[in-house]
Amino acid sequence: MEIFKPVFKKLLSKKVKIFLITRDPMEHDENIRHQATNEILESKEMGINITLFRGNHHRKLAILDKKILWEGSLNILSQTYSCEIMRRIESKELVKQMYNFLGLKNII
Repeated sequence: MEIFKPVFKKLLSKKVKIFLITRDPMEHDENIRHQATNEILESKEMGINITLFRGNHHRKLAILDKKILWEGSLNILSQTYSCEIMRRIESKELVKQMYNFLGLKNII
């Protein structure tokens, strides 16, 4: 998260709304739970809207401007040498379908 904080702060200063949807820290192993909780609290303090998912959430998704959907099994932040795949789709309709699938249509 440290690499994103300056970017998030700049966007928030321009009144851009940021939504972070992540796994509930209680579903993490104990050694990661504390770090996840701290990152969520720091993000909230910055003004980022947080939604916690339960039920072993492990999706790799990014949605930008309600019209660009990145989806796939690739870890957006750390994969360098991988045979996984991710795709970028520019479609308001497919973004809407993803919101509905995830149960987010009333959150974002």
